Amino acid sequence: MSGLVTESIDLIKITKGEVFNLAGHDRGLAARESFELDRFDAEANPVRVNFPEGFRQVSSSFFQGMFAASVHKFGSVEQFFTHYVFDAPAHIRSKLADYAEQILNRSDY
Repeated sequence: MSGLVTESIDLIKITKGEVFNLAGHDRGLAARESFELDRFDAEANPVRVNFPEGFRQVSSSFFQGMFAASVHKFGSVEQFFTHYVFDAPAHIRSKLADYAEQILNRSDY
């Protein structure tokens, strides 16, 4: 991976500026399908994930639904976060690494 971000995922497409919390495994799976994450997983360059202004929270179940297959594909938290660059408030970014670690520690995600 070269480090040049050429693609992005804008979560505003699913929040529509009206939702500031994302929760639910099924909603995460739907977001994965909607954004075609399998295609983004195959990108050579990193992919930026943009969170809307004023966003408050993403639950572990939503994150697992949206990103578990990607975390497993990359095989480590470090490789996952090298490929997916999260543009999110600090309080959200701090939780995402824990969520990714949980995914790697359980095979049923």
